[in-house]
Amino acid sequence: MAVIQNRKIAGRKLAEKIIKILNGEKPIVLAIPRGGVVVGEEIAKKLGCSLDVIISKKITPPNSPEYAIGAITHDGTIYQSQHWDRFSQSPKFEDEVNKKKLEVKRRLEEYRGSADYKIDNKTVILVDDGIATGSTVFVLLKWLAERKVKRVILAVPVIPSNTFEEMKPLVDSIIAIETPVEFSAVGQFYEEFDQVSDEEVMTILEKFKKPQTIDNGIS
Repeated sequence: MAVIQNRKIAGRKLAEKIIKILNGEKPIVLAIPRGGVVVGEEIAKKLGCSLDVIISKKITPPNSPEYAIGAITHDGTIYQSQHWDRFSQSPKFEDEVNKKKLEVKRRLEEYRGSADYKIDNKTVILVDDGIATGSTVFVLLKWLAERKVKRVILAVPVIPSNTFEEMKPLVDSIIAIETPVEFSAVGQFYEEFDQVSDEEVMTILEKFKKPQTIDNGIS
């Protein structure tokens, strides 16, 4: 049963909850494209903070492109699910891992022009529009755990209760709207769950770019 109207309203609801635990801090929102960027925009606007993207890709067996057995980030950080060992000895498996790593790098270059992040001593709000099994989020939490961030808040409109419990020890807080026990797909909890285009993501990110100023010494 759909209980969340759309991504924008979900972002506003999450922001209201996040404000209560921030203690006046100025966080940075790291949103997962594409749908997570729409949610993240609303959170960043409400909190008056910056918005950026972070990307990971599912790792799947060579012949089962929908079956996630792990995930990888741009720098090679890997999350392995319980099914990893069943497939990792496959002759083409290393090719799959390398392909996904390159894909993440390419997407980061496309969206933000770099894979460098300045998040030391920052409170990071990791945002997606919904989590199912969570491989792509698990690997990003692992990546964040290896950075010198102040704390990590996971903000997501819908996350299954069992995934919520698995992720809870990996973050400082999880802010969610729905944590269903029975779950089949993220979209079932939204009234509107349209595809988000790359163009829409880029348009949102452009809004948060600071204007470039050049100091030419002329007063």
